[in-house]
Amino acid sequence: MHVKLWVGGCLAVGVVAAQSKAVAVVEAVENTSYREGGGGAYLTTRVKTLETLKGEFGDVLHVTQGVKNGGTPGRYATEDPDRYAVLEPGRRYVIAVQSGSTAGTVGTEAWAWYAEPAQRGVDGEREHWQEALASPPEAAVNSSCEDVDGQAG
Repeated sequence: MHVKLWVGGCLAVGVVAAQSKAVAVVEAVENTSYREGGGGAYLTTRVKTLETLKGEFGDVLHVTQGVKNGGTPGRYATEDPDRYAVLEPGRRYVIAVQSGSTAGTVGTEAWAWYAEPAQRGVDGEREHWQEALASPPEAAVNSSCEDVDGQAG
């Protein structure tokens, strides 16, 4: 029996874009703190904004994300690295924020609920996310997405 498998995260990008208060391409500068509490672990990273894609971002801000418990400096992990990459200094990412301050005001931080490597470069990410933001989530399919026949089982 053949079934259609959805390949790519195209629909996910549309949902992320629609449900986020702010989206940007950033460069991770420094992991500034790691803490455990309330059954979770949290990593805060200072990032430099390279391109704001939705909402407003300060030039530099602190972003917190959930990570697996037991991390040590430079050795953090998440449950879903494809949709939620750990921000590593010196690398570029697209992040989506649902809560917290993205203004970069001292003593504030934003909560990144989505982070992926910026593999398309700043210009490519801008184009990709502008298309996602312009389309409602159910229509956020683009030409880089495809259905593939697969075996059920």
